[in-house]
Amino acid sequence: MKKLIAIFLTLVLCAGLAVSACASGENVFDNADLLTSSEEAKVQKALDEVSEKYDVYLYVLTVDSIGSSDPWKYAEQYYLDHDLGHGPDRDGVLFLVSMEYRDWWISTCGYGITAFTDAGLDYIADQFLSDLSDGNYAEAFTIFADECDRFITQARNGDPFDSHNLP
Repeated sequence: MKKLIAIFLTLVLCAGLAVSACASGENVFDNADLLTSSEEAKVQKALDEVSEKYDVYLYVLTVDSIGSSDPWKYAEQYYLDHDLGHGPDRDGVLFLVSMEYRDWWISTCGYGITAFTDAGLDYIADQFLSDLSDGNYAEAFTIFADECDRFITQARNGDPFDSHNLP
């Protein structure tokens, strides 16, 4: 009986570690090499803090090209193909930047859809777009994380930011 309890506790512990590993340290996919290692660590920390605080995982994905795909299709397919998000509804938000045509997109899933309305996403984009355009990628991604924190907090309080109540 003690062996069964020990095995059960080991499985529970391993499952808990696997969940926290998804939230921590795997949120920046800088495939276009836009960030230095210290910038990537800064962005990762900002994304981790919000992801772990709300169990709504934030991701940044940079690529050189999305081929002939539309940015929204590419972001959503990447999200699905890489099994991103938290929980059964895969709660999360992915910020894609493609360098070929300087495209970007923010894709939401699960609770991310509730927390981020179209008007809210436009507002968030207005906050980071000048830094993104100027090549200040780490700053743009950090602003994204900060705004996500604010928007998820507001949504958890029962009144997600939308066109009638933007910050």
